[in-house]
Amino acid sequence: MKSIVVVLCSSIILSFGTPVFQDGVMIGMREQLIPDARQFFVIDSFPAGATNYSMGLACDGEYIWNDETFLHWFARMDTATGAVVNSFSTTIGNRDMTFDGQYLWASDWNAASISKFDTATCTVVNTYYPPFYAGKPHGLAWDGTHLWVGEESGRIHQMTLTGDTVRSIPSPVYYPYDPRGLAFDGHYLWVGYQSSGLIYKVDTANGAVLETFTAPGVVSGQRFQQGLACDGAYLWSTVGGAVQMIYKIDIGLTGIKEHANAPEPTIFFSARRNPFVKKIVLQVTISEPVDVNIFIANAAGRILDILENGMISSGTHSYIWNAVGHAPGVYFGVLHTARTQKTLKLINVSD
Repeated sequence: MKSIVVVLCSSIILSFGTPVFQDGVMIGMREQLIPDARQFFVIDSFPAGATNYSMGLACDGEYIWNDETFLHWFARMDTATGAVVNSFSTTIGNRDMTFDGQYLWASDWNAASISKFDTATCTVVNTYYPPFYAGKPHGLAWDGTHLWVGEESGRIHQMTLTGDTVRSIPSPVYYPYDPRGLAFDGHYLWVGYQSSGLIYKVDTANGAVLETFTAPGVVSGQRFQQGLACDGAYLWSTVGGAVQMIYKIDIGLTGIKEHANAPEPTIFFSARRNPFVKKIVLQVTISEPVDVNIFIANAAGRILDILENGMISSGTHSYIWNAVGHAPGVYFGVLHTARTQKTLKLINVSD
């Protein structure tokens, strides 16, 4: 097997495998290794409800939904424990899901259709077959007015609830059988890819990729990222295959309110006596009042302690993290505002 170096926009991507062509032009490899993907901060995780292969996710404001394509199965799950509250058998094998405030929507890859479900009984209310598909429908998201539908090997389409296409944006990258999952956080679209094990934060105006993250729980060489959902505070992701897990992810929505036309304040974020023994002081100096999240995460991206969540005044603020009980090693202090993220590498040299 030969290695191929592809140069795109001054970035070098080393790829191995089968070349992928679109309109007669090679645009990448089936298994690309994309550098510089960021890690998510995982709040919680629990086993997926699906017994065979976890696929789609949706949040209805109280519960999270998980589905299983091959067994034609839906489940409503407790977001705190992951326990299956109730489950349903359907006549349709669905991929991803979303909730519009009243109905559950799900994409059927086999029939290239999208169906609306009654959440009380999980019975089909209506089905339509969007005419644009060159591939099959996968990811689904709801933006408060329209559905967003990810077309396999194609584009991402904003659609009405009657199946009409409003407009389309580019898919972040080209892979067969992707994008798998979509979620809308109130501002941006999150797009998940099974083939690469990556999740992209995308501008809905033009499809521009704003940030790239490694999907939590992906298995090297297998990838298997599937559905995405957003509950207004957190992003949820599921991984199928041998992993079969659902992850609750902090993307900076909790406790942060963006004020229109407000200038971003000057922020200095530092750690005193780092490396540290048992305790460390994080210091924030800020020029204007702002909503912030400040938390400690471990090297796997799991949040351990929240030090601040809300409005802080201008000036200097100090926060003490007590690391007693945590093993020696690398940790991260993270500060989020509506427009900024700052990260400090913290080294604990004692337990």
